[in-house]
Amino acid sequence: MGWCIPIYIRSDYFYPFDSESSSEERLLAVLIVGLPGEELPLCTGNLLDKRQHHYAKEADGSYDNSRLISKSGSCRLMRYTFDQVVDCFDALYERHYSARKFPNNLISIDRRAQENLHFVFIGDSRIRQQFINFLKFIPDFDWQSEPSPLPYYGYQGDMEVISDVFQLRLSFHWQPLINDTIINLVHQWAIGNETGRPNLTFLGMAVWHMLQNQGADFKLYKRKLTELAASLGQLAKVSQVIWLNQYPTVELFVKIDGYNSDIHSEKIHYYNQAIRQILGDHKSVRIWDSSNPLAEEYVRVCAFSQRVQYAYRDSSDSFFNCKDFSHTGYSALSQATQLLFNDICNAQKLNYMTLE
Repeated sequence: MGWCIPIYIRSDYFYPFDSESSSEERLLAVLIVGLPGEELPLCTGNLLDKRQHHYAKEADGSYDNSRLISKSGSCRLMRYTFDQVVDCFDALYERHYSARKFPNNLISIDRRAQENLHFVFIGDSRIRQQFINFLKFIPDFDWQSEPSPLPYYGYQGDMEVISDVFQLRLSFHWQPLINDTIINLVHQWAIGNETGRPNLTFLGMAVWHMLQNQGADFKLYKRKLTELAASLGQLAKVSQVIWLNQYPTVELFVKIDGYNSDIHSEKIHYYNQAIRQILGDHKSVRIWDSSNPLAEEYVRVCAFSQRVQYAYRDSSDSFFNCKDFSHTGYSALSQATQLLFNDICNAQKLNYMTLE
């Protein structure tokens, strides 16, 4: 397989970089080149499952991040901007309440004013990264956050953002291990009333279970995941549940407190296999693994660039480039977030276009 040489094409596909973005991050921002030609149909359906959709692969081993391939052929991905994300949330909100009408076919205005769409992210620092990337696509006109300001980097705690303008509530629950706390919480959501239940639950817990100081017990992990899977299956029948596949790591040839010998791509692969086997018994729970090529490309470019540095200068900087072995860089995560918005929003966009 050939190397992917990153070049500056289609840079508008990503959210704008801030002033702290490193040169490595800007270099890695465009990993994949789109192809010109006739416009393809918009991608719809389950875009997160690589068995149903996967990125088009080029002859040099790179991937085209502007389109996906499925059994029915090629389709194009949208580049979501602030305005398009807002339109999507408006449509999702209307659809959510269209199924909750009173006998006179009217929706209670007071009831609507009290409720927001609720998206929940649950897991470790990898899920926290995805939560932060998701927030970058949400205009911050009236954010009410807890804590305030949000401690983006290295924070091992819960976070929440509420926007009354967009009728949206976004929560992150720090939950690196599968234990009775998360099993009971998901169970209560599954059997409880609709008001307290998230509209979308996005989660992933694996790498902490690989650490020696957490027991590194693969059999225990599979047993706890099996317990959690039963409740996730129940919850997925009444709301959306997405499990994030664990991404490969950047291989470093020095030990970082032993963590990079506990957590590595080969072990992650075995955990991912177990996750698919266990969650596969609950068809309504979706596994998000179609973004893996983005993470794999990021890892390859890190090796190719030879910019890996083994000494951490700044803990926040490690999330921007190849110096952090376990967290995929934002260059790849921003593309993954674009794919997530395509999955959530494209069907709504097609419905809107049909009505125009």
